[in-house]
Amino acid sequence: MNTASRRLVTAAAALALLALPGTVREQSAHAAGSPQASIAALRICTGCAQSGGDLSRYKYVILNSWDAPMLPALRAHNPGLRALVYKNLTFTVSYGCQGGVDLPYQTTGVGYCDADQHHPEWFLTDPTGDRLNSAGYPQAWMMDVGSPSYQAKWLSNVLADVRAGGWDGVFMDDTDADMGWHLAGRTIARYPTSASWRAATRSMLANAGPGLTSDGFLAVPNLYTPWASSYDAQATWQDWIQFTSGGAQEYYTKWGSGSSGWFSGNDWTYRQQFHAITEQAGKIFLGITYAPRADTRTMRWARANFLLFDQPANGGALMYELSDPEAQDPFSPVWGADIGSPDGARFQVGTAWRRNFSGGTAIVNPTTGTVTVQLERPYFQEDGSSTTSVTLGPTSGAILRSEGQPPPPPPPPAGVVLSATISGRYVHLSWSGMTSTRADVFRNGARVATVANNGAYTDRLARRVHGTFSYRVCAAGTSTCSQSVSVQVGSVASSVRAVAASRTGRARLHRLRPRARHARH
Repeated sequence: MNTASRRLVTAAAALALLALPGTVREQSAHAAGSPQASIAALRICTGCAQSGGDLSRYKYVILNSWDAPMLPALRAHNPGLRALVYKNLTFTVSYGCQGGVDLPYQTTGVGYCDADQHHPEWFLTDPTGDRLNSAGYPQAWMMDVGSPSYQAKWLSNVLADVRAGGWDGVFMDDTDADMGWHLAGRTIARYPTSASWRAATRSMLANAGPGLTSDGFLAVPNLYTPWASSYDAQATWQDWIQFTSGGAQEYYTKWGSGSSGWFSGNDWTYRQQFHAITEQAGKIFLGITYAPRADTRTMRWARANFLLFDQPANGGALMYELSDPEAQDPFSPVWGADIGSPDGARFQVGTAWRRNFSGGTAIVNPTTGTVTVQLERPYFQEDGSSTTSVTLGPTSGAILRSEGQPPPPPPPPAGVVLSATISGRYVHLSWSGMTSTRADVFRNGARVATVANNGAYTDRLARRVHGTFSYRVCAAGTSTCSQSVSVQVGSVASSVRAVAASRTGRARLHRLRPRARHARH
C-alpha cells in the first residue's frame, strides 16, 4: 500500500445539528430484526447520517458521537444492529475546540484544548521540537500513542462517550503501522523509525482494545498495514488483532476516472491474505471499498471477494462508500447481494475461484486474462436472465442466484426526507420526496406555516432563544409527513458555528489518509 488515506471524520458544521433523532426512514419491505447479511454502513461525512437511506438494513453502522440519538429508532427497526462510534486513535484536531474549550461530541479520543493545556508532552515533535501535524491535514496533530497517560485518557474519554451514547463499540481509525504519508519526509523525534512507531501503536492497542472489550464493547481498528520490505505486514495484523474484536481494511479505486485503480492480482492476494487472518482468528472483518456509484464492476468485485472469504460466524461485513459524493444513500443490490449461507469452502476452477451458497454462487477472476467458467446448472444473473456459464474479464467478479430465485427487488421509494441547519436564530429546512403543491411546516408539534412546496423553508426564531426544537413537514392537510428532525439552538450550537466559520467554509473534517490505497505490492 502506498500513500493512503482516511477522512478523520465529519464536518464541524455538522456538529451544529448535534444529533438528529428519528432520521431512519420507514421502509415496509425491510423486516425488523433482519439486517441484510454481512453489509455495513460507514456514515461519518457531513450529512452522511441523514442522507444514508435506511440505515436499519445494515448489520453494522459507524456513526459520529453526535448521532447517538438515532440509535433507539435504528434498533427499533432492527434489534440486531450494532452501532460503532467513530474515534481517531492517533490524532487530535485543533478545530475541535473553541475559546480554549473542547467542543462536545469529539471525533478523537482526546480533545486538542485539553491536551494543549494539561498535557503538551502528548504532542509528538520533530527533532527540533516543533509539533508534528499531518502533511495532508494541517489541523490534525500527532499524539504520543506510546504514552501510558495518553492511552489512559483516550480510553477513559471514549468509554464515557460509548456508555453515554449507548454504542455497541468503537471504530478506531488511524491505527497505523506506518506514518510516512503524514510525515512527508519529517521524523518523529520519539519514534524515529517505523519499527519504533509500530511498537508504540501496538502498546496503544494492547491497552485500548482490552479496555473496551472487557467492558463488553466491540473494538474494531481501521488498520493501515502497508506492505514493505522492512517488516511483515501480515504478522503485524495477526499480532494486533489479538487485542481487538477484529479489524477493518480500506480499498480505493481511481477517483473520478470511473475505472478501478486497485484491480490487480496483488489486490486480490492482499484481500485474501488479510481476510484469511481474521478468518483463522475468529475475528470480525470489515472491508471498506470506495468508488463512484456507476462503478458496478467494483461493486461486484468487492462483494464477490468478500463472499469468497467470509466466515459468517465471525460476524464480518462489507461497506461500500460512494465517492460522487459520499453524502448519498450507498446501498445497491449489487454490492449488497445476499445469496444465503455458504455451502462449503471456496475452490479453484481453472484460474478462477468459486464458492457456492444456499441461494447462489460467487466467482472471482483474480488474473489479468479473461476466464469463462462453466456452471453445472442454470443460474440467474442480475437482470434476471438465466445462464449456464459466466465469462469474467480481468480482475472481476460475478454473483449469481440459484435457478428459480428471482433477482432482488429494487429498494422501495423513499418517503419525505427532511434536513435542517442553523444560522443564528434562523433554522433552514430542506426536504425531498414530497409531491404535493403545498407543504405544512411544524415546529414542536404546532403548525407554523403552510408554504408552496419548493423543498425549502426558513424559520426565524425569537432573539436569544435557546433549547431544542423539533421540526417536520407534511403534504398540506395530510398525514404524509417527514421524520422529525431536532436542532439545538443556543450556546453550544453558537460555538460550533463559530468553529465552522473559523474554518473558512471547509465543511468536512477529513479522515486522515489520501484517497489512494495499497503501496509497493
